[in-house]
Amino acid sequence: MKSQRNVLPVVVVALILLLPFGADCRVYAQSGTGELPGAKPTPTPKPGTKAPAKAAAPVTPTLVFDQEVKGRIDPRGSEKAASGGLFEDHILNAKSEDLLSFHLLSSDSTLRLQLVDKDNVEIPVTKDQQGVFKINTPAGGLPADGEYRVRIVGAAKKSAVPFSLKVTRLGLTPTVYNERFNQIVINYRESDAASADDALAKLEELAMADKSKPGAFEFLGIIYLYNKNDVAKAEQAMEQAVQLNGAAIVKISYDAQWRRMARLKNGKTGWEEARTGWLRIRPGQVEITDPSNRILATVAGAQVKELSKILTASSNLINVTGERRQFVFEPGSGTQQEADLVIKLIQNHVMKRTN
Repeated sequence: MKSQRNVLPVVVVALILLLPFGADCRVYAQSGTGELPGAKPTPTPKPGTKAPAKAAAPVTPTLVFDQEVKGRIDPRGSEKAASGGLFEDHILNAKSEDLLSFHLLSSDSTLRLQLVDKDNVEIPVTKDQQGVFKINTPAGGLPADGEYRVRIVGAAKKSAVPFSLKVTRLGLTPTVYNERFNQIVINYRESDAASADDALAKLEELAMADKSKPGAFEFLGIIYLYNKNDVAKAEQAMEQAVQLNGAAIVKISYDAQWRRMARLKNGKTGWEEARTGWLRIRPGQVEITDPSNRILATVAGAQVKELSKILTASSNLINVTGERRQFVFEPGSGTQQEADLVIKLIQNHVMKRTN
């Protein structure tokens, strides 16, 4: 019996020695369920369930000129302002030359509009009597080209306050427009065809960039009429200028005493004391100036007693009779087409007659 009891320790020692070096000698016992202790079963997802989606980051809307956007100051979603109220931002991409207006409509008249740059520096704005906001800088425009934030600010209330916002591009700031226009005028040479073509192209560009100001249309009428001999395009430009409270401008020649043409000593028919100047046809009045634009006479539409054309063998004269004086002149080109155009413009815009 003693010898049998000694066999077991020997066998155990032998088994231990035969195990590979570094082998895991831990012993596991199965539980009653057949699982090994410490092992965690992989959870099986239930059919039809989805992992919860991450909340999307709020998107700041980008404004488009002349398109209305709707928003609201909402205590549940709007950002908190430093003043204690709430605000909603909109992205605006614009140029310093843009003349802009901001239309903010809401049932809550206390809503305010702010304009800030990328560094959160506020650009001054002012609100006119119609409730329209405009940029209040010396030039009337933004400090630089780039991205800005149009911020609608309101008090924190229990319920959301809806609003609508529209940014309108009115044209170019007065400073930019005047600089471009004056440069075109300075470089224009009437007798130089290339100069006239260059001025024409730049005036067309200026008119497209700003359709709210009459200057470019006034000058386009002159170039089309006298450089291009295109009466139809001249009329279109002149009509646009007058509708914008500008003037249709034509050259005129006349006698210093406003007399009709007479036979001169050289046997030709002409003015005894010839003068030249400009006729400006404005809404409700005709204005006559000398070459330096000094006003010589003004006749309002209600004062016009007679408007007629005086045809001779060599000229196409126009007679405008006011309450106290008669003005006889010849349009710059001397053609019947130009005379007819002048009569038409005076009837339509000065005398308010369309027949």
